Amino acid sequence: MTEPRAATTAPTSTRGSLRSRREHRRRRETPRQREPAPDPIEPSRPDPPDPGRIFGLETEYGLAWADGPVGAEQAARELFVDVVAWGRSTNVFLPNGSRLYLDVGSHPEYATAECSNTSQLIAQDRAGERILAGHAQAATQRLNAGGVPGRMHLLKNNVDSAGNSYGSHENYLVRRQVDVAELHRVSIPFLVARQLLAGAGHILSTPRGASFVVSQRADHMWESVSSATTRSRPMINTRDEAHADPARYRRLHVIVGDSSMCEATTRFKFGSMDLLLRAFEAGARLPLLDLADPTRAIREISRDVGAVVVTSEGVRLTGADILEIYLDAIVCYLFREGDPTSTDTAVLDLWRRGIDAVRSGDLGLIETEVDWVIKKRVLERYCERERTDLLDPRVTRLELAYHDIGDEGLFSKLEASGQASTVIVQPEIVEAMETPPSTTRATLRGRFIDAARAAGRTYTVDWVHLKLGEPGGRTLALLDPFATRDERVDELIASLGESGGEPGGESGGESGGESGGGEMVV
Repeated sequence: MTEPRAATTAPTSTRGSLRSRREHRRRRETPRQREPAPDPIEPSRPDPPDPGRIFGLETEYGLAWADGPVGAEQAARELFVDVVAWGRSTNVFLPNGSRLYLDVGSHPEYATAECSNTSQLIAQDRAGERILAGHAQAATQRLNAGGVPGRMHLLKNNVDSAGNSYGSHENYLVRRQVDVAELHRVSIPFLVARQLLAGAGHILSTPRGASFVVSQRADHMWESVSSATTRSRPMINTRDEAHADPARYRRLHVIVGDSSMCEATTRFKFGSMDLLLRAFEAGARLPLLDLADPTRAIREISRDVGAVVVTSEGVRLTGADILEIYLDAIVCYLFREGDPTSTDTAVLDLWRRGIDAVRSGDLGLIETEVDWVIKKRVLERYCERERTDLLDPRVTRLELAYHDIGDEGLFSKLEASGQASTVIVQPEIVEAMETPPSTTRATLRGRFIDAARAAGRTYTVDWVHLKLGEPGGRTLALLDPFATRDERVDELIASLGESGGEPGGESGGESGGESGGGEMVV
C-alpha cells in the first residue's frame, strides 16, 4: 500500500526553520562550542533502490503474577495454554502473519508480520498487545476459577526489577549491494541521539539515589556493532539473515531501541530510520560523526538530555545537535527528491519540535508524542501530589503500570484521555489481529495457515517457507517479501483438501536472542 503524499513540500519550510535555529544557536554558543562541524560523506551512488521497504518489530514482554503464588515459569506456561492447544507448540505463526513464542527466561515474544509502511507496523504491534493481553486474561480467569488468587500482568518494557534487560528489536530490509560497514558507521551516532525522541523513560536507581533517565536500554549497551545479543549487547546486531533472497537483500537488525507504548513514538522511531536508509541508499550526503565512545555517549545523553559528547575528531556535540545535523541532511535529501509521504511530514515535524523541546526545556512541545516525556510528567505530578519522590515504591509501581498492556494498564487511560497521541484508528488494530498486511509476503503465509487449519492438515512454516507436514509434503520457499500473489501457494492451498490429517502447525524458528529470543522478522 502506497502512503499518501504530503499536500505540501515539507523540506522548504524546514530549511527556513533550521536556518533560524542555527543562527540562534551560534549567537549563544561559546567559542569552544563553535568548533567546525564534521565533513559530510557521500557514499557512492548505488543502483536505483527497490520500491518500498519491509519493516518488522520483535517485542519481548515482561511477565509477572501479582498477589498470588504463581512463579514466572508457571505463569508463562499458563499464558500459552490456548496456543499449545491448537498449535502444539509455544512457538507458532498466527493467521495474521506474525510469530508468537515463549522465549528463554519466561519472556513471551511477539514478532510482527512483514510490513511495508509504518501504519501497518503500528497496527501489527498493537494487535500483538491485544492478542497477548487476551491470553493473559484467559490464564488469569482459568487459574482464579481453580482457586489460585492473583492476576497475570504483561509489561511492554525493557528492564525487570533485578536489572535484567530484554529487547525491542527493529528490522529493516536493505539491499545487499549497500556498503554495510559504512551504513553502520552512519547509523550509530543517529541511534545514540534518537533516544531523545524514542526513549521510554526509566527510574534509574544507583547508590546515590534515584533519577529519571530517557532510555531503558542505554545502560545495557556495550558495543556499537556486533554479532552478539546477550553477552556483549550491541546497538546493531550483524547476524546476516535476510529472510528473503540473500542475493538481493540483507536485514539491518537494530536492537538498541526501547519498547514504545505511544504510537507517535513508534512512528518516529521507524519513520526516521527509514528516511536515513532511503537517503543512504540514494547516495545522499550524510554526516560522518564518529563518536569517540558511543556506548558512553548513549548513557550520558540518557542521563542528561543536555550532555555534551565528543566525536573522534574532538568535536563537542549535544544529542540535539546530532539530531539536527541528521535532520538537515534528510531535509536536503527530501528537497532534492521532492516527494515526501504523509508519514515523512509527520516524522519531520516531531523531529523539529523535539529538538526545540530538548534545547529549550519546554517539553510541552512533545508532551503527548514521546513516551519518556509522557511518563515523566505522570510521575512528576504524582510525586508533587503525594509529596514524595522517585524512591517511593508507589512511584515504582506507577512506572510499571505505564507499561501494563492489560485493560487496567495506565497507558490505555492516558490514551483515552488524550494525554498520549494515536496514529491509527481502533478498527485497524482489530483487523490486524486476524489479517496480515496485504502488501507483503505475510498475506500468503496467513492464507496458508488459515487454509491448513480449516482442512485439519499439519504444516510447518517460518518466515520464508511453507510446508505440509505429512511425509513427502511439499515445501515452498517465498524469497520475495513484497510478493502478495504466488501460483504455487494457490496450488498448495488447493491440494489441502486431498487428504485429511490431525490439525496443527509447527513453526520454524531460531533461538539465541537477548533472553534466548528468536529473531525471525525480515
